[in-house]
Amino acid sequence: MTRILVVGLTFLAASAGASRPDAPHILGPRRTTDRTPTFRFVSHEAGLRSRAIGFRCAIDRKRLHRCPSRYTPTLRLGRHTLRARAVDPKGRTSRTSVARVSVVRPVPHADQTVRVGNAPHNVAAGFGSVWVTVSGELVRLDSATGAVLARISIGGRPWGVAVGEGAVWVGNWTDGTVTRVDPATNTVVWRVTLNTSFGEASPVGVAAGGGSVWAADNSSDEVWRLDPATGAVLATAHVGDAHEFVGFGEGGVWVSSENGTVGQLDPASGGLTRTIAAGADADFLGFSPGALWVTNYGSEFLWRIDPVTGAVSAKLNIGDAGAQGLGFDGSSLWVAIYNREEVLRIDPTNGRVQRRVVVGVKPRGLAIAAGSVWVANSESGTVSRIQVP
Repeated sequence: MTRILVVGLTFLAASAGASRPDAPHILGPRRTTDRTPTFRFVSHEAGLRSRAIGFRCAIDRKRLHRCPSRYTPTLRLGRHTLRARAVDPKGRTSRTSVARVSVVRPVPHADQTVRVGNAPHNVAAGFGSVWVTVSGELVRLDSATGAVLARISIGGRPWGVAVGEGAVWVGNWTDGTVTRVDPATNTVVWRVTLNTSFGEASPVGVAAGGGSVWAADNSSDEVWRLDPATGAVLATAHVGDAHEFVGFGEGGVWVSSENGTVGQLDPASGGLTRTIAAGADADFLGFSPGALWVTNYGSEFLWRIDPVTGAVSAKLNIGDAGAQGLGFDGSSLWVAIYNREEVLRIDPTNGRVQRRVVVGVKPRGLAIAAGSVWVANSESGTVSRIQVP
């Protein structure tokens, strides 16, 4: 009899312990720009309708007060802690649920959006204009207003674009050509077809400087030095593996490779002088006084290289993978983030994000001209303009 009584009391105690509300689910945003976000509390208890359960809650305090099931507090910018507990009609309470909530500033949009054509991938600045490669064409924009000034037929799939040595240069992804465009007349001066040992090239990277034009192949490890007057091939170098970008700056020619390396070429000979490891899938390059910058599509890091020694002088975590084009405005770096439809303004001393700006879909190439950042949105058919503060 004693054993039966003990078992019965144990069962009753367990039943009584079970007859209390579940810890509430807190439904609502965890990161928001809304300073008055709405949260909903949901709890259940055996034998009760959900609406019979009440709630107590608090923001940033441990002492709870009565709250409706739909709760809309007023919050300041920053991080907050929301606590909630369910209460049934008999006053029995649940365990406390906790949600961490961040209220952040709204991300501004670009100051201007210019429709340029299908699949704009890269931009360059020069001759008072911004130059954009789109499918089959080179588009010229007024750097003061963003107005389309000219559309120059190139053919194929124009990809890279550069300004220098008195002309505008276009590297073509699909037909193996590099094209020279006269900015005075908006006409094609010459077009040369490049080939690799495997066949037709894909010179998507193009740069001009040091008395030569430079083209980097996306289908092999080859980089060509061209005569800007005739397009004749003056030298061929083998650098890393497939390329997407070549740049001229800080006294050298620099080529990024998908194997995570950056090669430096001698501007006089076109020969490879050194190879530098720079992360995962080194993509775009940029320059500031005394520094070469490398974006990594496959990591969150931005690499700074000393152009004199070739040493990696900094590895900055910018918080986002998928970095593409970048530029320097005299004090800050601007980086296009391909997977987030944003451009970041970065402090070059520590990698801190100073500003975020919403742009178009899949931003890639970036240039700075006339006090603005220009970025090509490869899947929006647009170029975004951001005024530098």
